[in-house]
Amino acid sequence: MEILADNSDFKNHSKVDRIGIFASILCAVHCALTPVLLIMLPTFGKAWAHPSTHWGMALVVIPIAIFMMRKGYKTHSKKWILVVGSLGVAFIIAGAILPYIELGDRSTNTEQAQSVASTTSGTEESNLTEAAAPG
Repeated sequence: MEILADNSDFKNHSKVDRIGIFASILCAVHCALTPVLLIMLPTFGKAWAHPSTHWGMALVVIPIAIFMMRKGYKTHSKKWILVVGSLGVAFIIAGAILPYIELGDRSTNTEQAQSVASTTSGTEESNLTEAAAPG
């Protein structure tokens, strides 16, 4: 029994094998770095909390998502996958926009919070002064 294969089969398998090897290496790097990044997250807290970070991530993720949805749709022609993907893109856009939307009158809430904070700190200072004074 003799098994024959032409050259194109080997080229296709070689390309797929290379992609698999690259994905495995990427996975190993991801698994190694994730715990380190999680430990370091508090140091990046202010940077990640800034609204422009959400926009930056959205600008990276949305074109990739649209490209992959379009490419996938050409392969499988399932509209429900486009709907779910589009819903995901809409959530990403909403997450990027929401920090810029002001709900209600925030100035009165900020003033109230500042007055409560100053009242609380004044009470704490007077308590500390009374405790430190001999008497």
